[in-house]
Amino acid sequence: MTNISKYLTPPNEKLFFSRGDTDDPRMGDIVLRQAKNVKNDLQIGIVGVPVDEGVKRNGGRPGAKDAPDAIRAELYKRTPFVFGKENSPNELSIFDFGNIKQGKTLEETHANLTEVVAYLVEQNIVPVVLGGSHDIAYPNFLGISKHKSSLGVINIDTHLDFRKPAPKRNSGTSFRQMLDHHKSALNAMNFVELGIQSFANSQKHYDELIERGATIFSLRDVREDGITKILDLAYELTTASTETLYVSFDMDAVKETAAPGVSAPLPTGLTPEEFLTAALFAGKRRKTGMIDLVEVNPKYDVDGRTCKLAALTILYFLTGFANR
Repeated sequence: MTNISKYLTPPNEKLFFSRGDTDDPRMGDIVLRQAKNVKNDLQIGIVGVPVDEGVKRNGGRPGAKDAPDAIRAELYKRTPFVFGKENSPNELSIFDFGNIKQGKTLEETHANLTEVVAYLVEQNIVPVVLGGSHDIAYPNFLGISKHKSSLGVINIDTHLDFRKPAPKRNSGTSFRQMLDHHKSALNAMNFVELGIQSFANSQKHYDELIERGATIFSLRDVREDGITKILDLAYELTTASTETLYVSFDMDAVKETAAPGVSAPLPTGLTPEEFLTAALFAGKRRKTGMIDLVEVNPKYDVDGRTCKLAALTILYFLTGFANR
């Protein structure tokens, strides 16, 4: 922990909800925090990245910087109880490392995030990174790449996020940066975009990704074939020849009625059930070594609807992980 504490601000203790009732524990009772409680057998590390400069650079609406703590507030109210015979998240060793310290520039903040992710991966702790805007996917990738020589990546999103930095990186450039990175751990053949929508992307970006060898499953594909089949295909493509899988969950992939508080909403999109199915799927797969959840924008949320779905997304992932 001392190796990365300089990059982090501890989580706000007030976010860790508790009823003080051993018969009704909440995630706020279960998730560890404070350096003195760090265990050698940690399995999951939660990290917040309160930034939205990348959205501003991309011409979007700011507000995602407030998401990490807003998601925590909903997450730590929830119980760990799972109906059925599946193992519960309370069987996991989870530690909240707090939020990444802000640098003078977005690039400096990204550098801090890269160091934290790299440390967690080195310690065999699976990072669960709460954005923040989608630009954090690139430093996440750099961090995990320090210890994993080959990666598969699934981006669950409305948008391809394959823009060129012009000239600076932004919330729409991460996946081009990954593929263009020098000696990248990611081959385009092991990159899948899932949930992509018509009328929200550039044909040139689409054509280039296909030409490079990436796979794009549109929202229409999900409707025609079902989310389970699409996830199975995505996993096969991204892990057939790779060591580790990184899954990025962009909340704007969900339709606006279910997730109004995002940076770029649309009335069409995945249902909450499909999004949660993907989270459970990612958690269960042994090659999944990291996830992030991005573009939640509490400023535009309605009755906490989006933050609640974000919290459930993390819980579904944790449930999947507990049942590996």
